[in-house]
Amino acid sequence: MSDETVIVAGEERRYIGKYRIDGTLGKGAMGVVYAGQDPDIDRPVAIKTIHQHLIKAAGSDEWLTRFAREARAAGRVLHPNLVTIFEYLQLDGVPYLVMERIRSITLEDRRNGAQHLPLEEVHAIMAQILAGLACIHAAGIVHRDLKPANVMLTDDGTVKLTDFGIARLTAMDATGAGMVGTPSYMAPEQLMGSEVDARADIYAGGVVLYELLTGRKPYKGGGIEALFEAVRNGRFTPPSEIVPSVPAALDEIVFKAMSVEPDKRFAHAAEMREALEKALPKADRTGLIEVTALPRPAARLDGSLSGTMIERINAQTLGKVEQFLTRSIGPMGKVIARRAAGKSTSVEQMIETVLQEFPDEAERRDMRIAMQHALAETPASTASTAGFAEETLARLTDIMRPHVGPMANILVRRTAREATTPEDLVRQVAENLSDAREREQFLTAAKKIL
Repeated sequence: MSDETVIVAGEERRYIGKYRIDGTLGKGAMGVVYAGQDPDIDRPVAIKTIHQHLIKAAGSDEWLTRFAREARAAGRVLHPNLVTIFEYLQLDGVPYLVMERIRSITLEDRRNGAQHLPLEEVHAIMAQILAGLACIHAAGIVHRDLKPANVMLTDDGTVKLTDFGIARLTAMDATGAGMVGTPSYMAPEQLMGSEVDARADIYAGGVVLYELLTGRKPYKGGGIEALFEAVRNGRFTPPSEIVPSVPAALDEIVFKAMSVEPDKRFAHAAEMREALEKALPKADRTGLIEVTALPRPAARLDGSLSGTMIERINAQTLGKVEQFLTRSIGPMGKVIARRAAGKSTSVEQMIETVLQEFPDEAERRDMRIAMQHALAETPASTASTAGFAEETLARLTDIMRPHVGPMANILVRRTAREATTPEDLVRQVAENLSDAREREQFLTAAKKIL
């Protein structure tokens, strides 16, 4: 079986080993990630493989042996903040990693969706990244390619690292002999092609932290030589000079993590996490955002309130907005709602602030309508959902969310504008599920609420 024949257009049943293939999750210069199903326990999986021409270029037999060894070592490491590897397969000279399939976006996607993340969210994300790093480091594994694109953010707010332990084998597009990783996140010793240890991941964690705090990388572009020179000198603008609200204590953490000399960095991921605990707003024990840590609006010099929306709307109305956003985008909905209310002095300004989190124009339009109704203290469904009860829409959304993630709420409400009866609504919503098994599960659960 070759890489080209794994998925053939028009086939009803397609397999990699015992795993049924339902489609492609992503393609890139390195390989392909397929959406699969484990028939033994009816579990969705992701299956990653490497392009054959890259394997051949690396020296097939020896490379495959090393890949198998590294992949199996990574598969023995289990942690809530790591994407779990279930199995390693090798079929006709092609390696496959069978791993946990999660509904998520990458940290790169999240970062690109907002100029600056709130400190509470930065804390929640970094704490979990460092917990995952601590686990693989304890197992003797160095990630070597920690970057936002390799950090997954799930629907429930959990952060999971992926591509750990096999980076030096899969990064065949390295910038030079012996160098593995993405240059912007590489420690000086890594850029020079020297052997690295866990402290190279600490350096990369410092770069990620810098980027989350400021919205940009510590070193400007200009080619690999210019980057190398900048990294070697270790001079960059402190985060607090770019974003004044960043505490000076975070500058110190970033500078220590990104020290040119490995011995001057944090010795362990846990040590860096402890430093962040002292410098950043508190996250709860799950690593998710603790909304109560959000700052209250400042008072004016005369002692009166600042006049922001968080002071002017009642708790019930704010709760409606929080609930709607949470159903749409997950746990961060509460944080986004309160942050927008604390920064806005009018309904329209609050709506516009929230809409910045939604790059898709159709989503923005639907979200605007829903928020206008919520902030007017009328049911969000009054003008846009054809008279369906809010409870019905909420329950359908809950049933749909395991299948499509944060888009469930928008999908259900958008469909409700066109549906004529509850049965018609359920049928139209179900049509969005291409997998027959998932569609049947949804229909069975939905019928119970009609």
